[in-house]
Amino acid sequence: MRATPKYVVIDPTAGKIDRRIFSEQAIYDDEMAKIFGQAWLMIGHESLVPAVDDFFHTYMGEDPVILTRDGQGRLHALLNMCRHRGNRVCRVDDGNAKRFMCTYHGWTYRNDGALEHVPGESEAYYDALDKPSLGLIEARVETYAGIVFATWAKDAPSLEAYLGDARWYLDTVFNRRDGGMQALGPMKWLEPVNWKTMVDNCSDNYHVPTSHLSSARVQSRYLGRPRLSHEDQFASPNKHAFVNGHSITFRDADDNAPRYMHGVSKDTMRLFQEYHNATMPEIERRLGTLRARRVQLANHSIFPNGILGLRLALPRGPLKTEFWHFVLVDRDMPEDLQRVIRIGSQANNGAAGMFEQDDVDNWRQVTEASTSRLGRRHPQDLSMGIGHAGLHPDYPGFVSERYISENNQRLFYRRWEDFMNAESWATIPLDPVEANFEGTATMQG
Repeated sequence: MRATPKYVVIDPTAGKIDRRIFSEQAIYDDEMAKIFGQAWLMIGHESLVPAVDDFFHTYMGEDPVILTRDGQGRLHALLNMCRHRGNRVCRVDDGNAKRFMCTYHGWTYRNDGALEHVPGESEAYYDALDKPSLGLIEARVETYAGIVFATWAKDAPSLEAYLGDARWYLDTVFNRRDGGMQALGPMKWLEPVNWKTMVDNCSDNYHVPTSHLSSARVQSRYLGRPRLSHEDQFASPNKHAFVNGHSITFRDADDNAPRYMHGVSKDTMRLFQEYHNATMPEIERRLGTLRARRVQLANHSIFPNGILGLRLALPRGPLKTEFWHFVLVDRDMPEDLQRVIRIGSQANNGAAGMFEQDDVDNWRQVTEASTSRLGRRHPQDLSMGIGHAGLHPDYPGFVSERYISENNQRLFYRRWEDFMNAESWATIPLDPVEANFEGTATMQG
């Protein structure tokens, strides 16, 4: 007889979800073990450690991790914890180093994690210390189009299987050019919100005409952006899709429009259009005609906490999240375009971004509602579009009939349940890779 699952937080037939998952410490503690201890996590980008012996300090959930490139060019994700007493061995954000030394007792590790030197190994330890077993704890590392992922789970599937058919959509942003992408940043800040509210929001376009009304009007007036309304959203031919925990929204339009949002205005459109036209033959070779010319990835998240490109919602407790904002640009894009995208990205979604400020206020209030003894008696309602999603003849994943839907949100919390109720990867379902990846682009770029 199968055991009753510990976590049943969403009613998929009614779309009701238990608010306690946004505020209870015990639930958060289980998330750190069951989700952030098992899933593949975005931790950085290869361009942040371009040379041998480069390192970049990052996190896997709450655990501090050093992303290194060793002397042979291999990537490692090392827990920043001395095996002696637990002191951190790296105290800066990035740099270049062959070794990391603990400032407590001087234990020294190579940048591949091996313990190299212990003061008094003969005199204090009588040459009895088992140094090979005392290297820095290392996670598994794999990459997709330059984005570095890591997992603590030895039984996790490959990253390719984990991304599954979501990669069919992700390629249209992250895997377009032979030269790959460059990560700029990160910008970091703290928010008084639960990490899941950010992920949930990242395929929710229902909120845009309301939450971002003032920001959208400013952009219409000064940047020449088209006005946005609920009617536009409800009639939109854009799509809403879900694959293996990853939430996708995308645009299907054969209009030869540039595939960028941030930085595009009436003054910069010519630059973007010229770049689009010049690079399209290469992109079509890499992605095939359908993905190159018609599919444009929009709001999205990569389970559990990667959102809107290379942006990380790093949990810091049930009521706090540290947010990291990177800007990704094509490595060989003209400098004037890189600058426009960098400024546009921060103006919209940076710490002082117009859209970001609207969103943070929403996320804060959603989180606070879960702390109310009265409010938490009444579940959230995520019923929009129930029964109106399924397989699509042209697009991978579970696709909603309409662009405005809460199907991705419901399935995100079902995926959350999958991980929270699993003791290992043996019981976590994974959809097979079935999409037609036309073109020459691969997992490695």
